[in-house]
Amino acid sequence: MLDELGDGLKRDIISVLDMKDDFEHILSNAVKMKKDHKKGQKEPLKGKVLGMVFEKPSLRTRISFEVGMGQLGGRAIYLSPDEVSIGKRESVSDVAHVLSRYVNGIMYRAFSNQVMRELAQNASVPVINGLDDVEHPCQCAADMLTILEKKGKLAGLQLTYVGDGNNVCNSLLLGAALVGMNMRAATPKDFRPNADILTKAQEIAQAKGCKLELMSNPFQAAEGADVIYTDTWVSMGQEKETSEREKLFLPYQVNARMAERAKKDFLFMHCLPAHRGLEVSAEVIDGPNSFVFDQAENRLHAQKAILVAVMA
Repeated sequence: MLDELGDGLKRDIISVLDMKDDFEHILSNAVKMKKDHKKGQKEPLKGKVLGMVFEKPSLRTRISFEVGMGQLGGRAIYLSPDEVSIGKRESVSDVAHVLSRYVNGIMYRAFSNQVMRELAQNASVPVINGLDDVEHPCQCAADMLTILEKKGKLAGLQLTYVGDGNNVCNSLLLGAALVGMNMRAATPKDFRPNADILTKAQEIAQAKGCKLELMSNPFQAAEGADVIYTDTWVSMGQEKETSEREKLFLPYQVNARMAERAKKDFLFMHCLPAHRGLEVSAEVIDGPNSFVFDQAENRLHAQKAILVAVMA
């Protein structure tokens, strides 16, 4: 017998793969929710509560989930690192069981994918990955929503990712494969995306008829791109490596010279926060091909569609 708020038929979204059967449906719902928002939308999560557990700070993740729950008729509770201290002050299992007694869903922004999965295994309510060291599925959904809005389609486009093969890159590989988009990831040899994720993504891409490629030359990767995407070179928790990483990644800066290789109407994307003069030049991120703030706004609408998919 379940004594928590969950009914035993919960759905977690820890990876983009957890949306493999309805990813495009979620994106379609996000498009509709964004349009309906201006007219006043229904409240499918009325009376429901999302518990938001943060180990890493974030401007976009907190605000988009909190505002999103409000627009859907529910509410969100922010739990800071000091309040929970998951796995230290209390075991992961105990935190999962306690939260499941109080809330209808959990959004967890974590350092470790392993802890993320442990929390999901022990919670009886849905768990949404707000970022961990392996994936960032909510960001990927917002990215695909933005590309769909600006290009009118996803299948057959060429996405080029330049820089660190990190959690964002991992999720983009899976997302691109699911929608039939070609993707090149240009990274230094020792900073390639997760090998297991790449294998899974390539299997999906083969079935979908699109191509995923790894390369070291960012200028080659940018050739004919519909989208050029980059991320910070130093993620949270890597601050001690700052000097070393900045030297190593300097050839991977997205600048006007690299952008010339892309299509004239390419989209420049960055999940933010951005560092002008490092991973991207000011002329690119502040230029006419940049859609980083549309992308940031779309975190709200993509996540509302995800919240409804798992909590409604």
